[in-house]
Amino acid sequence: MRCVGQYADIGVFDVADDEALHRMLWNLPLFPYLMIEVTPLAQHPSDLAAGEPKRAAGA
Repeated sequence: MRCVGQYADIGVFDVADDEALHRMLWNLPLFPYLMIEVTPLAQHPSDLAAGEPKRAAGA
């Protein structure tokens, strides 16, 4: 998603763990030039997918 009025994007990634996110970000072609801020999100208790098993990394 683009941030209006800024040269910035917001991305939401569903990953298995911190290591999977780390690998994915480090493999971005422009990673050496990016300023990245990571904010962990929690699943909402009433989320319909809350009872579903987690997907494997890369699935």
